[in-house]
Amino acid sequence: MPELREKYLNLKHFSPAGPEIDIHAIPFLDKSREAARQKRLAAELAAGGKNAKQIKAERHAAERAKRLEERRKMDESKGRNPDKKRGKQQRIFDEWDELAKEERLHKKLKRGKISQTEFDNLMYGGTLA
Repeated sequence: MPELREKYLNLKHFSPAGPEIDIHAIPFLDKSREAARQKRLAAELAAGGKNAKQIKAERHAAERAKRLEERRKMDESKGRNPDKKRGKQQRIFDEWDELAKEERLHKKLKRGKISQTEFDNLMYGGTLA
């Protein structure tokens, strides 16, 4: 927030902690919180020094890239040029097509014609048969 940045830049007696102070080595006074912190730090070290937010962000970026690639392949299989800009009307039609596909799959799942794993595969990882 810019309005607070000006206020905090003018603090006279404040100096931020430098590299000589390891703020991660300061323990909690509460034993249960300290045990949880140690467990979290061990998990971060096992993951290569990455915290949970970084791991989640990487996973999210990978899933997004995968979805974009699948959409690109689907467009190519339908004979469309994925590099061409699409009109608003065509995007709306595509969204309705996706919604209809989701609805058909859900109806099949409810009626027991496909299993939950088949539904998940067709919905999130495969193509509609």
